[in-house]
Amino acid sequence: MKQKLLADIELDVHELKYLMDSFTKEPTQTLSELLKRSVARMQGRLDELSQEIDSVELVSLSSFVVEETVVKENEITAQEKDASVIIQSPKPVIEAAEEAEEEKEEKEEEPVIEEAPVIIKKEEPKNAVLGESIKLAAGLRHSISLNDSFRFSRELFKGDTDLMNRVIEQISVMGSYKTAVAFLSSKVEIDEEKDAVVDFLELLKKYFNQSA
Repeated sequence: MKQKLLADIELDVHELKYLMDSFTKEPTQTLSELLKRSVARMQGRLDELSQEIDSVELVSLSSFVVEETVVKENEITAQEKDASVIIQSPKPVIEAAEEAEEEKEEKEEEPVIEEAPVIIKKEEPKNAVLGESIKLAAGLRHSISLNDSFRFSRELFKGDTDLMNRVIEQISVMGSYKTAVAFLSSKVEIDEEKDAVVDFLELLKKYFNQSA
């Protein structure tokens, strides 16, 4: 009965909306009468629905509280049961110790296979040019005696031994006497009237002729 009444009220609402739209566009006497009848009919159905609501026996609030309490207690009891099922009694300490000892003995009995060490053989450098440059550098340094080294440092490099060593090291890896002289000119003043300069240039000539 209530479902049919609600459906009729819904239809009355749609009908009332349609009549109101039409009445707004063209307010005639006929539409006015139809609107009043529709409102009266819907009002009657609303009153009927209100009477049905009043006729329903109301459930007291206390019963809801009691039911809710019972439901919660049932849920707690169910959770406790689940927990009791999940929890397993621990094994005795002695039994656990015996199992651990057996596992240890099994591991000790397993043969240990030692892997042969992997020997990585280092390859010799393939860059022959670099090796040759190192040999040449050593040769140029060793070709200068201790006395000449002091003399070149004092007269050619103005006492700067570090500069002399850097120049000799860089000249040692150069490819030609011409390149070496040009590089030397950019670092020091070449005065061929000085014996130290002449001797140093002569040393370079012999070095590059030997390495050519």
